[in-house]
Amino acid sequence: MIQVLIVDDEPKLREGLRSFIDWEAHGYCVVDTASNGNEALEKYQQLRPGLVIADIRMPGMDGLQLIGRLRELDPSLHILILSGYADFEYAKKAIQQRADGYLLKPVDEDELIGYLDTIKSQIDQASQAEQWRLTTREWGRESFIISLMMEHPGDPELLWSRAEELGLAWRSYQVLLLSTVLDEEDYGEKLAAVRNTMTRLLEAKGRGYVFSHHSQIGVLLNDPILPVEWSELYFNIRHVVEGLGIDFSLALGPKVCKIEEVAYSYGVANRLNKNHFFLGNDKLLTEELLVEQTHDGGVSVHELDEQIYYAVEIGNHELVKQLIEQKGTCYISQGLTEEQIKLHFAEMLTALLGRGIKQSPELQQRNREFSEYLSDIYKAWTLGELYEKAQQFLKQMMNELGSKACSKHQEVKMMLELIHRNFNENLKLETLSGILNYNSAYLGKLFKNETGEYFNTYLDKVRIEKAKSLLEEGLKVYQVAERVGYTNVDYFHSKFRKYVGTSPSAYRKTSNS
Repeated sequence: MIQVLIVDDEPKLREGLRSFIDWEAHGYCVVDTASNGNEALEKYQQLRPGLVIADIRMPGMDGLQLIGRLRELDPSLHILILSGYADFEYAKKAIQQRADGYLLKPVDEDELIGYLDTIKSQIDQASQAEQWRLTTREWGRESFIISLMMEHPGDPELLWSRAEELGLAWRSYQVLLLSTVLDEEDYGEKLAAVRNTMTRLLEAKGRGYVFSHHSQIGVLLNDPILPVEWSELYFNIRHVVEGLGIDFSLALGPKVCKIEEVAYSYGVANRLNKNHFFLGNDKLLTEELLVEQTHDGGVSVHELDEQIYYAVEIGNHELVKQLIEQKGTCYISQGLTEEQIKLHFAEMLTALLGRGIKQSPELQQRNREFSEYLSDIYKAWTLGELYEKAQQFLKQMMNELGSKACSKHQEVKMMLELIHRNFNENLKLETLSGILNYNSAYLGKLFKNETGEYFNTYLDKVRIEKAKSLLEEGLKVYQVAERVGYTNVDYFHSKFRKYVGTSPSAYRKTSNS
C-alpha cells in the first residue's frame, strides 16, 4: 500500500477527504493528516509517505512553500495540490514545483481516482526499475566476485576501479567457502536454502557478499572472521545444512589486503574443502590444518588385517575400533588418496568376509546386506565416517559368528580355537598377543603352562594332523602343504618328517596301499 498524508487547515475537509473514497481499493492507505505546513513537515519526516495531498492556501506556510520544503527532503515525492480558487497562477506555480496534479475543491471523485491510478502506476514502474537496477548490480557484483577467484584475475588497477563501482573497495578480504555434493533432483532447492542461510548469517549483517559457484556457496568477507567466532559460526551453519540432509565442509581462507589476492584466499579455502575427507567435518577448516601430517607406520597393513580378523573372531569391539583407525593412519602415512583408502578398506572387508564365511557359512545368506555395507564405504564423507562404516560391517560379522567378549580367564582357550580354525593362515604369537593385549613372552609362557607345548610346536602339530588327513584323501604333497599353511614345500617335508617320522610321500603311499 502507498501511504498518504492529507494536509488541510479545515478539519471537516481533512476528515471528509479521508473517507471520500475507498483508498485501499486503489492501493493506498491514509496514514495521517496535518492542519498546516509545519505540522505536515514533522509528520512527513516521521512517516515518509509516498503521496502528500495538500491545500494550497494555509496560514503560515502555504502549499507552495510546503512543496518546496518537501522537494528538498525527497525530490521523487508525489504531491497533489488542493485549492478552492480556480487561479491559474497557483496552478502554474504548482506545476513548476513538479506537483502531480491540481484539484479544485470540492474534489471530483473520478478526477482524484484518475490521479491516484496514474501515480500508483508511476510508483510501481519506479519500484520495478529500482529492483531491476539492484538485481543487475547484484548479478554484476557476484560475477565480479567469482572472477576474483581465478588464479590471474586481471590488472590490479582495473580490478580496484571496478570494485569501487560495485561497493567492494575494502581494506581487507577473506573467503568463507561451503562445499557440498547434491543429487541433481534437489540441487537447486537445497543450494538456495544453504545460500539463504549464509545471507542471513553474514551478508544481512554487513559482513560481506554471498556468491554461488557450482556446488559451492561462498562469502567474500569485508570483516574477517575472528577465531573466537569460528565455533559459533560453524555450528549455526551446520544446524541448518545438516537439517537438509546434506554432507558439507566449511573452510575459511586467510585474510588478504589486496583485491588481486582474493584468489589466494579462495584457493586455500578450496584446498581445505578438497581435503575434508582427512580433515573432518566437525569444525571450521582453516589454514593451520594444512600442515603436513606424518605418522609412524608401525605394524604392516597385512599384519593389521590379521589382527582385525582375530579381534572379530574373539568379539573384541574396542580393539576392532583401534585397529581400524590404526589401519587408516598407515594409509595416510603412505600418502594414499581418498579413493585409494576407500578401495583398500573395501578390499579388506571383502577378504575378511570371505574368511568369515568359511567359519560360518550362514554369513553367505546375508551377502546382499554386506554388499550394501561395502557400497556405503565409497560414500563416506570423512575418514571418521569411513571408520564407523567399517566397524558397523565388522560388528555384523561378529554378531553372526556368535563371538563373545574377551576375558582374561580364557586367553589360552581363545588361542586354541583360533589355531584350530585358522591353522592354514600365517598365525603368529606376536599377532595374537596384540589382539589379546598381552606381552608375547608372557602369553607364550601362559600357553606352554596350559598345553604343555610351545605355541609354534602346537600349531605345527595341528597342521601336521590335518596334513595326514589330506594325504590319506590322496591329495598331492604340494597341495597339502599349501592347504595347511606351509608356503615352502621343503619346509613342510622337514616338519612332517619331524613329527611323523617319515616323508609325506611315503605316508601317502602307505595310507593308500
